[in-house]
Amino acid sequence: MIELRMLTDALLNGRSRLYNVASKLFGGRRDMYKSLGYKRVLLPEDYRSRFKRNAVANRVVKALPKATWRGGAEIIEDEEIDKTTTFEQAWLDLSKRLKVWEVFKRADILAGIGRYAVIVIGAPGELDTPLENAGPEEIAYLQPFAEEDAPVETFEADATSERFGLPTFYRLKRTDFTTFAGGHGLPGGMVTPSTGIAKRVHWTRVVHIADGLLDDSIYGEPRLEAIWNDLDDLEKVKGSGAEAFWRRADGGMQFDLDPTLDFNTESKDALKKQLYEYEHDLRKMLLTRGVKVNPISLQVSDFSRPLEAIISVISAGTGIPQRILMGSERGQLASTQDRSNWDDQVTDRRNDYAIPYIIEPFVDRMIELGALPEPQKGAYEVKFSSIRVMDDQQRADIAAKWSSLATPDGQPVVTVDEIRETVLELAPLEEVVSDSVGGGGSTPQDVEERAMLRAMERAIRDDNPVMLQALLGMTPRLARRLKEKK
Repeated sequence: MIELRMLTDALLNGRSRLYNVASKLFGGRRDMYKSLGYKRVLLPEDYRSRFKRNAVANRVVKALPKATWRGGAEIIEDEEIDKTTTFEQAWLDLSKRLKVWEVFKRADILAGIGRYAVIVIGAPGELDTPLENAGPEEIAYLQPFAEEDAPVETFEADATSERFGLPTFYRLKRTDFTTFAGGHGLPGGMVTPSTGIAKRVHWTRVVHIADGLLDDSIYGEPRLEAIWNDLDDLEKVKGSGAEAFWRRADGGMQFDLDPTLDFNTESKDALKKQLYEYEHDLRKMLLTRGVKVNPISLQVSDFSRPLEAIISVISAGTGIPQRILMGSERGQLASTQDRSNWDDQVTDRRNDYAIPYIIEPFVDRMIELGALPEPQKGAYEVKFSSIRVMDDQQRADIAAKWSSLATPDGQPVVTVDEIRETVLELAPLEEVVSDSVGGGGSTPQDVEERAMLRAMERAIRDDNPVMLQALLGMTPRLARRLKEKK
């Protein structure tokens, strides 16, 4: 155990020396970190503070997790849609009760603030004892903790163990709460707020989550580490630019006093009072005698370009497109390309990180404990919801293009209902037409035509030009078909 700790300390010291070397230029004669005020060694509390107080840092940490877990996922054992297996139903019940997908997202965000996060499984027994079995109803809660609140206390030192070098105990410490897991009492006296005494937790009660693993399987890469200096620069430019703007926007006033005027103390006090009211009480006029007021105009500072340059570097360092990072459109072509690249990145993260390093370890642990039954076919599959969600304009464009598709002999390639269901995500016409519309011996063509007119009236009434455009795109084909039928 001691040898492993010494190895860890040596690794950290080595990295510290690497930071020192990385900041030296001109043969060590210039220390850039020292000259520019960059912090050399970053601690978990540094990341947490910046995450809470810097808008761009907050966005960087949350962007990928929020996109990854948007819409949740499904655990599927059987591909039959109309059949729910025992395993699938057990998962649905467990995930709904414990809000599993929301916990995964929170833990993923926390893992990006520091080097890792953990999800503590609330189950019977003391937290520092191994958790060997627990029924579905015995899993009381799932609680995510960041690295700063769950440091690794000891590692597995047995070189013959399959868990060699992995944590055996964590030490949960959080002195700023008196309730736990949304209202549950503190389990096993985990923390005494008055003393700050923490509780050891055995690894079997923990799901370890780390993003960006490189050197080992425990400590990942904080999402703010690579861009930390750039965030410092952002604060400098934003702060100094805002201060310069404030100073130049209000340049002040210059007063010319008439030298022949008897400007006594009473007059000075009256003028000072007026100036105070003008500055702080929104007074609009100054009554002066023998005093000429000259406003000082200064050129207002524009610091948008330096900010944009830094944002572009942060975007490159995080892999988040600027449009996604800042939430602003920069032309349709760039927007579409950025969105497509971002969607691909999120899809890769779901397949390469979320499924094998978060979902499957948790589900497998639940199966081992007995909280979930064994899949009947011996395996299960994780399926995420689609991340490519079209807006109304995109749906309208596709619907219009589909409606114009025709075979060489003029027959439509897709039907109105196919466009409604696949593109517009609307129910088939037969399901939305009332009995009064479809009754009285009306033909299916009449029903479809009347339903189309009603849909158009509804789009006009709801002031939805995008939907109206899509419906109009389908109307000529519908009219042509009805004419041919007649």
